[in-house]
Amino acid sequence: MEWGDTMGKLVEKEQILLAYYVCNFLEKNDKNTGELGEVLKKALGNNLESIQGELNDKGLLSDHDRMITNEGILYLDNLLHIPSDAVERNKLAYVKDNLLTYELELSVPEIREYIHKHVGIE
Repeated sequence: MEWGDTMGKLVEKEQILLAYYVCNFLEKNDKNTGELGEVLKKALGNNLESIQGELNDKGLLSDHDRMITNEGILYLDNLLHIPSDAVERNKLAYVKDNLLTYELELSVPEIREYIHKHVGIE
């Protein structure tokens, strides 16, 4: 799997990172992080740990708590054209707008459902 570089299609790793990004901007509680964990296990099965390792090796995911790093947030802000001065509470609105505007394809059904649910796409 390679990292995408064009709008329109996010590779599986970017979709996973986007799920972590969305979770990061939700209210911080065990329910939200637990839900993400279940979605990722269902979507990726035995591949989850190796993909998390790759994201960690790139500095996009934290090794100790398996959450997105500042570098991961900046990567997605750049990929999705989210302004650097966007306030945290508006980041999910930007994700929603970009998914709809650029018709970004999320090919992993469980991750697509998770992201759509939390950014308000019916």
